[in-house]
Amino acid sequence: MLALLLVLRLIHILAAATLVGSVIFNYFLLRPALRLIPPAHAVVIAQRVGSLFTYTGWTALVLLFLSGLLQLYYTGRLWLLISLDLYTHGPGRSLALMLLFWLITVTSSSIMTFGLRPKLMKKLTVSSNPTLADVEKRRADQISASAWLDRWQLVNLITSTLALIAGASIAFGGLF
Repeated sequence: MLALLLVLRLIHILAAATLVGSVIFNYFLLRPALRLIPPAHAVVIAQRVGSLFTYTGWTALVLLFLSGLLQLYYTGRLWLLISLDLYTHGPGRSLALMLLFWLITVTSSSIMTFGLRPKLMKKLTVSSNPTLADVEKRRADQISASAWLDRWQLVNLITSTLALIAGASIAFGGLF
């Protein structure tokens, strides 16, 4: 049982580090670098790397959820998630904050993956015989989606980092 808990904790820590690390890399390194190269090249790179980040991010979020839930289950504390006793102690309040920030991260990732990313990846088909107005409309939609993507990436950066801090503080008695 102890070995299982250690493996779950290791998975949880590695998933958190992967998520936060990839969000930091994406926001502070990749995003500014893409602005320095020609748009046609930036689109191709962003599509390739964006797909990798999408899979990596969602895998980390699912692993965080499952490993955290299983840790609570195997320690007999799963009931705390539906109890007001969660808020009576520092570690419980930190756990609640971690869950809240994880949920916000999942929400913003969903908006980016299922709402904004398809707009950025949308191509005009040759068979549709696009007019100049169609091309301009698609370009305007992509510029708007790109601006919103930057905002949601910042939300992900903040919430995943705060979830990491709240989760790490549980081992030390919580944040407050």
